[in-house]
Amino acid sequence: MMTDKRHDEDSLVRATSPRAPGKATNIDDERLGQLGFESQLNRASSLSSLIALCLCLMGTWEGCSSVIAQALTSGGAPCLLYNYIFTFLCTIAIGLSLGEIASIYPTAGGQYHWVTALYPVRGRKFIAWMTGWITIGGQIVLTASIAFACILHVVGFVAILVVLSVMSEKNSASFVFTEVYNETGWSSDGVAWLVGLISTVYPFLGYDAACHLAEELPDAARNVPLAMIGSIVLNGLMGLAYAIILLFSTSKLEGVLTTPLGFPVIQIYLDATQSAAGATTMSLLLIVLAGAACCAALTSTSRTLWAFARDEAVPYSKLIGRVDQRSEIPANAIYVILVLQMLIGFIYLGNTTAFNAVLSMAIIGTYTSYALPVVGMLLNGRRMLSVSEYGPFKLRGCVGPILNVIAIAFMVLSIAFSAFPSQVPVSWEMMNYSTGVMIGWSVFGVLYYTLKGRKQFRLPIILTPLDGQFPGHSNRV
Repeated sequence: MMTDKRHDEDSLVRATSPRAPGKATNIDDERLGQLGFESQLNRASSLSSLIALCLCLMGTWEGCSSVIAQALTSGGAPCLLYNYIFTFLCTIAIGLSLGEIASIYPTAGGQYHWVTALYPVRGRKFIAWMTGWITIGGQIVLTASIAFACILHVVGFVAILVVLSVMSEKNSASFVFTEVYNETGWSSDGVAWLVGLISTVYPFLGYDAACHLAEELPDAARNVPLAMIGSIVLNGLMGLAYAIILLFSTSKLEGVLTTPLGFPVIQIYLDATQSAAGATTMSLLLIVLAGAACCAALTSTSRTLWAFARDEAVPYSKLIGRVDQRSEIPANAIYVILVLQMLIGFIYLGNTTAFNAVLSMAIIGTYTSYALPVVGMLLNGRRMLSVSEYGPFKLRGCVGPILNVIAIAFMVLSIAFSAFPSQVPVSWEMMNYSTGVMIGWSVFGVLYYTLKGRKQFRLPIILTPLDGQFPGHSNRV
């Protein structure tokens, strides 16, 4: 077995367990070998199972249930409804942009591998490492905040939709579509409306799980993008139907937003059913689905950590990057993510404000990791890649650049307003600490990279036109 080598920013960069394309067991392993990796995981997943996993992980209608308070406070029912539609459409643009990149580079590393391929050599190693670090940070807090049954996901949706449709008194159309309700303290309804965007962005996170399972899926270059887009569209339509019925079933907003039950959605269920038992049953269903989503997120996040450890980018990389030979899964990476999930969960027991800051970091971290490869594709990839170098999923003509610009603009907007305090005047209790949490995570990452990471991090060898090479052609020294 031969080793690929090249120099990058005074560091010797090595491929991780390269294999000759001719020895690949199938086209997926051959493509992985061309990217500098040996296939270690069992490709036992299918397109349908991956879509099911992404559906459960995203849990859009369930996630919407848990975070409606901010949108209802920031603009009432119209804020939630129109922000949802806006987010849905922009998320499709993001998913298409990422899907095109995933089709070219189908590896479990996902975003940080894509950055390696799409950014110029100068500074590439540090940007790739930070992308991976931010990706893991965002996914860990997203997993903890969600915390698999696809059938239950659909059946639960239908059951709650029927109960709300049949049992609740209905609001007028003007309440749902036109009556703005701003109790945030922001003098500008526009600012308040955008602060409420967090209620619709959060439920759409997690579809990148498909790319992190690329090495466990046959025909990954085709199926990963389809799984990403399919899960966005299906979850988006289910969530839209749920949001409309929920808003028509909502009682007076003052009572819903000040409920002693803790979550507005529980008060809505109670008002609709007029039964504590009925509301409890519907709420327990959400809890069960949250546990299912947590399992799905654990599967995805552990693969991201494993891929990062495979390139020796985290402490104890050899241990975390080990694959269990019997089960052919990265068991140690799963254990690490599970422990981190539980530790973050303890934050909620001590300080709700601190935990909410961690949830906002899920948006900031995840969208930052999405935006970096899309920027690289827009500025470099489209200029350097020829038609033959794309995967089977390609955005043709001017569609690609337009969707890239829409995706980047929306992600920047979402990141900016997710860091805003939810209400003014700002108090220590109501302050949004997400920016501080994100800066702290990034500073810790930079310190680790400077002191140790840059010496051992093995930048993935993904040959691109930026190196005078093309995807699919591997140099050997």
